[in-house]
Amino acid sequence: MRAYLCCSLVILTLVWLTGGPALAASVAQTPVPNLLINGDLETPYYAQGAPTRTVPQGWGLWVGAGLPDALPHKDSPQVYSGTVSWHLRQDRGAFTAAGYQQVNGITPGTVLTLSAYAWAFACDDTVTRCAIATFPYAQSDSSAGVAVRVGIDPTGGLDPLSPAVQWSEEEAPYDRWQALRVTATAQSDTVTVYLFMTQANGLALNGVYWDAVALTEVPGARPTDTPAPTFSPTATAAPSPTPTLTPLAPIPELLSADTGSLCAAIFEDANANAVRDEGEPPLAGQRLLVTGAERADTFISDEENDPLCLELPPGTYEVAVIPADGVGLTGTQAALVTVWPGRRAEVVFGAAEGYVPPSVPAITEVPAAPGEGEAGLAAPPLDATAVAAQQDVPLQDQVYDYSGLIVLALAVAVGGGSALVLLALRRPA
Repeated sequence: MRAYLCCSLVILTLVWLTGGPALAASVAQTPVPNLLINGDLETPYYAQGAPTRTVPQGWGLWVGAGLPDALPHKDSPQVYSGTVSWHLRQDRGAFTAAGYQQVNGITPGTVLTLSAYAWAFACDDTVTRCAIATFPYAQSDSSAGVAVRVGIDPTGGLDPLSPAVQWSEEEAPYDRWQALRVTATAQSDTVTVYLFMTQANGLALNGVYWDAVALTEVPGARPTDTPAPTFSPTATAAPSPTPTLTPLAPIPELLSADTGSLCAAIFEDANANAVRDEGEPPLAGQRLLVTGAERADTFISDEENDPLCLELPPGTYEVAVIPADGVGLTGTQAALVTVWPGRRAEVVFGAAEGYVPPSVPAITEVPAAPGEGEAGLAAPPLDATAVAAQQDVPLQDQVYDYSGLIVLALAVAVGGGSALVLLALRRPA
């Protein structure tokens, strides 16, 4: 008995010595909850304004300039975690956009950290797509001037240009995943997080990928309005981490100006590739219609003012081209542009004498049946090959796939008929 007790004590001591530190380490490494909905930006995605402009569940999209597409992306290496990343792109044009999400139920004074991963790609060669033989199998053209950052609005507003937003440092993560991080203190029970992207020049191919977004409370940091606990003279308290607040990003600092510049250029697109190549001159005599929330102005392009620049109040404007007779647009006819205080926004249109744009096939709308969802609310499936494969299965293979059900149905039919025959035979005369 005594030997049994000694062995038990030895075993317990060994368990404590070996398992105790591991248990303490596991407690210390308990993950901090992510306060965001769908921080990994997984499916489903929903259309926002256009079938090719979609947002992951729980998120919204703010567009400041251009007309970008936004879709789930599933191919490596542009997926950091999960099965997809969020891909925003606009080929042959610069764009500015921000994904955002409001988070409620925050205690004012809580110190929060926002982290995310971003990947940028820009290329001016549509033939090779800037491909290289080694990882990551593409080398971007940095002349695009891509800039990304993440931000927290501690007041819960929905304006990414608000001076209240605290921003991370700007990064240009061409062909690699870059971690972005910012810390801020909540000033209300709602905060808003932003995934912000912009670029200086629009190349033939432009895109930004986002993934693995997290908003967490800083461990050990207490809300600023909560009094610190008192300690006895003999107790020694571990120092709490002091968060470093990132200064405002360049765009909010420029909000001191009252107006911004909107510059539009129309050029003679000799090769009709919708890109202004070197030596392509301005095209005069084309009407420009600039429409805002409270104004609409018409201008005529000329050769001296290239581009034609206007000083406008901050806001979002639609710039449309009305070509002269015999002139066809080689690219888009209209673009949405956001004018920021103290900044210059540019848009370029290509046109050529005698050019006839290719016709777009008509789309026949099919009304939705009662009880079905509205068409266009969900993004197209990530991979339609499985659906196509099912549609192309030969008849004999389909019969083989359902052979089990066919045999079962025949067995039921034969068994039921046999039972009826037996009942009829046993029936008294």
